[in-house]
Amino acid sequence: MVALFDSQPETHSVHFCLRGTFPSSRRLLNGDISIMKKLLLNLIFPTLLLLVTACAGQASTPIVSPSDIEKEEQAVYASFFTNNPEPVVILQDTSTGFLPSSADELRQRMDYIASGLPDASKETLDQYFERNRVTSQLSPDMQLGVNYILLSADELSTIMKQPDGWNAFYEKYSPSGYMQLSRVGFNQTLDQAIVYVGGEPGPMMGSGNYYLMEKQNGQWVIKEQVLAWIS
Repeated sequence: MVALFDSQPETHSVHFCLRGTFPSSRRLLNGDISIMKKLLLNLIFPTLLLLVTACAGQASTPIVSPSDIEKEEQAVYASFFTNNPEPVVILQDTSTGFLPSSADELRQRMDYIASGLPDASKETLDQYFERNRVTSQLSPDMQLGVNYILLSADELSTIMKQPDGWNAFYEKYSPSGYMQLSRVGFNQTLDQAIVYVGGEPGPMMGSGNYYLMEKQNGQWVIKEQVLAWIS
C-alpha cells in the first residue's frame, strides 16, 4: 500500500510520463486501488456479517430475570386455585411428591416424568429438575388471587400428632385439607412450564400429579399431566 500512494514517483515513472504513457500508469494505479478495495471488502464483510448475526441471535433470545420467573411461577400456581371461596392451605416447604432413596430411583423418576409429558421441551424439564434439587420455602407474599395459609412442616406435624389430628386440622385450618407445590420449571420464553401439585383432603386419601402447562392468550392452562402418586 505504501508504494501505491508514494508522493515521490520513481525515475522510470517519469520516463513513462515523457513518453505519453502516464494515462496507462494512472489506469494501472486505479486498477490496483480497485483490487485493494475488493480485498478489504472480502476481509471486512464476513466480519460484519458475523457481528450482525451474533447481535441478531442475542436480540432474539429474551433476557429472563428472577422477578420474571417469580411472577410467572405465581401465575402458574394461581391457575390451580380459581373459584376457591375458602382459604387454601399450602405446605410452605416445596415438594415433588417423591423422595428418591438412590440416584437410580431419581433417574427413573426423571425418565417417568419426561415420558409422561412428551410435549415438554428439554429445557423445561432440565429447569424443573434443577429448581427442585433441594426443598425450598414458598414466599408468604405470593399473589395467588385467593386467600391462603402457608403451613410449616412443624405446624403440620404438631397438629397431626393429636389423637384426632385431621379433625383438629379441619377445625383450625380448612375442611379441604392441604396442598403441596413444587418449584416451577420453565422454558426460556416462559410460555411452557412443569409443576407438581399434590393434595391431601384427609387420612389415606389424596393424589399428586406432574403438569405440563402452556401459556395461551396470557393464561396458563394444563396441556398434559402424569400421575405422581395416589392413595
